[in-house]
Amino acid sequence: MDTIKMHISHVKCIDDLTFEIPVEKGLYAITGKNGSGKSTIATCAASLFFQMKMQLYFGATEPNASITFEKDGAFRSWTYDGSKWIQSQTGDMNIKGFYEGSLIFGNRFKDTSMPKVQKAMNVDTNTLVVADDFIRKNLGLILQGNEEYYEKLYHLPRNKQSEFDGYVFYYEKNGRRISQFHMSTGENLLISVLNSINLRNNDRASLSKPCVLFLDEIELALHPSSLKRLLNFLEDMSNKYNYAIYFSTHSIELIGAIKPENIFYVERHSDNSIEILNPCYPAYATRILYDHSGFDNVILVEDDLAASFIKCILRDENLQRNRMIHVLPCGGYTNVLKLADEVVKFNILGKRSSVSVVLDGDCKKEANRFIQKNNIRNNLPISFLPIESLEKYLHNKLYVNVDHGLYRYLTDYVFQVKSIDAIILGYEAQGAQKNDEDGKNFWWHIEKELKERRTSREELINIIVGYVRDNNTTEYGKIRDFLKDTYRQR
Repeated sequence: MDTIKMHISHVKCIDDLTFEIPVEKGLYAITGKNGSGKSTIATCAASLFFQMKMQLYFGATEPNASITFEKDGAFRSWTYDGSKWIQSQTGDMNIKGFYEGSLIFGNRFKDTSMPKVQKAMNVDTNTLVVADDFIRKNLGLILQGNEEYYEKLYHLPRNKQSEFDGYVFYYEKNGRRISQFHMSTGENLLISVLNSINLRNNDRASLSKPCVLFLDEIELALHPSSLKRLLNFLEDMSNKYNYAIYFSTHSIELIGAIKPENIFYVERHSDNSIEILNPCYPAYATRILYDHSGFDNVILVEDDLAASFIKCILRDENLQRNRMIHVLPCGGYTNVLKLADEVVKFNILGKRSSVSVVLDGDCKKEANRFIQKNNIRNNLPISFLPIESLEKYLHNKLYVNVDHGLYRYLTDYVFQVKSIDAIILGYEAQGAQKNDEDGKNFWWHIEKELKERRTSREELINIIVGYVRDNNTTEYGKIRDFLKDTYRQR
């Protein structure tokens, strides 16, 4: 994966953190509890390309504070010498982007002062420039579901923008002109975002060069329906213009719409150190079972492979008859166990619902040690799958200890154009097999071919689940019996 390596040292609440920032197109979320440092991470990352007033954004800073970036042998950095921030660069990193910050420091509020507000009100309409339809139509579509909701949209001409430190927009509706300073917070926010995207779209001379957009707490100003339309719009922009779009957010709507491998959960520990969990499933990121309402039983699992495996058994054994069972991926076994403990302690599901845990088969010892170390005593039923995570399972069965049946099965039904042999040759040619115990490097090569074949991860998972069901009867039977015993009909 194409990434930028960022290191933050002694900036605001972050003493020391290294973060590999993916720049491949897609939607990403940086999330965590209040005060975890997610907004600081987003702001530091934006300093790569956004010429911000560093002291204004970061406030009082230790003399040895720094932010450094590395990509393909090129370096950029900001260093605080005790009185000012100094920028330096070696090589050409060749990356663009934009940043829409928090309520206090975001572009949409930076010009607000009474003299400027009054000055904007007195601008002659005849001097204004008609704004691009891209901004006008998408503003109406996202906020109101109607491209023509805003009849006319203008902005200050270029020779006037310096008086306001940038663009100021006006819309006209029912004969009345409204300046950006008097628009709703949502309108103000979205116009700034759309204008920045429009500028980036128009200067994308090469779509092969990465462009990163950072949006901090964008949900604070938008209705959930508008937020959903904005997500659809940004996903379209990402695919069309090769944007990596990052949200720093608490929003369940946003987090739930982003795939786990693109969610980065910022966890601050008691010693003030920071850990970034990735991939992270929405249930763990939001720390609530956001869609549990009405379910009789909830099964917490590690990932999407485990979820598909459980759903297959529930369906085959008709265990969902007269009951609603929800299977919820949470991430690694520690995430599952911590969330399960919180569910019991705080009675999140209520008295009428039950919760159980199914973990991947390769973590029995580690899970038991974690339970003892953290004094988890919730007496929840726990079982283990006959397989590991998808990445580990494929790495083991197709490369380390080859399962000839699975190898042939996937060759016949998935990898018919580029063979598994060819994928492995590419994997080894790059030296990716070194230090790949978790199978993530191997998965990268598998996933690349899946994309070429327009085959989804979910389709591959369903094929693997079917194979395990038909060919691993002993282990399959153990988890089947556990579920039958746990959810037997009363």
